[in-house]
Amino acid sequence: MAKVKHRVGINGTIDQIFAAITSSDGFAGWWASSADISHDIGGNVDLTFDDLAVLRFKYRDIQDNKKVAIQCVEGPGPWQGSMLLFELEQAVDQVFVTLTHQNDIAKEEDFLYFSTKWPCYLLSLRDFVETGKGRPYPNDIKIHVGD
Repeated sequence: MAKVKHRVGINGTIDQIFAAITSSDGFAGWWASSADISHDIGGNVDLTFDDLAVLRFKYRDIQDNKKVAIQCVEGPGPWQGSMLLFELEQAVDQVFVTLTHQNDIAKEEDFLYFSTKWPCYLLSLRDFVETGKGRPYPNDIKIHVGD
């Protein structure tokens, strides 16, 4: 089993952050080149990364302004079967977003990329909420040649 967990504080409303992780415009604003979302339990989250990859997730749990869990049902390599859990926590002056990415059949070395790349995308989420401009693929922070 492989797992990474990250947390970022965002100066925005919990409603804004929840929308960014449950809407097409949201996902395309901070993570993917484009997104097509069916916002229901069992609904699809189709994320396109231009010519690189298409990932299809299914919503496994949605609790308004608290938690979103999606599982990858189509995608390359260690994405296959991966579970992403976004947890939102309102603090006095910010909202904390904790992301847990887990895959029961992946190896730790499969997650070396994810352990570095997720902070880049979480900071993109922060920027998207705070300034209206994130760094979704292909404008994301690159962590190696060919990324």
